[in-house]
Amino acid sequence: MGIFHRTNKSYGSSGDTAVIAPGTRIEGSIFGSGGVHVDGEVEGDVVAKSYVIITSTGVVRGKVEAREVYLSGSVYGDIWCIELEIFGGGECSGEIEAMRVTKESENGV
Repeated sequence: MGIFHRTNKSYGSSGDTAVIAPGTRIEGSIFGSGGVHVDGEVEGDVVAKSYVIITSTGVVRGKVEAREVYLSGSVYGDIWCIELEIFGGGECSGEIEAMRVTKESENGV
């Protein structure tokens, strides 16, 4: 199952995707063999072999670790990844360790 972002690029072509729906709050860590898509809240670490997408309504209070991280929401913890893309209002209040970071401006340019 692939998840499409506004670029229509498919993420998650390898492995399954765990989706945390809006209005859902998880207490505990999540470990995904494919990807994790966070629209709700996670109180714990989010670790995925492929990717983690945190949408504008998504909040993670813990470490985020994956090959690719796409951030539009909030992370209150560290991010460890190879590639990090930060969109619009995406924010991280911890340390970031990534080989490549791309940040979109607030107005989308």
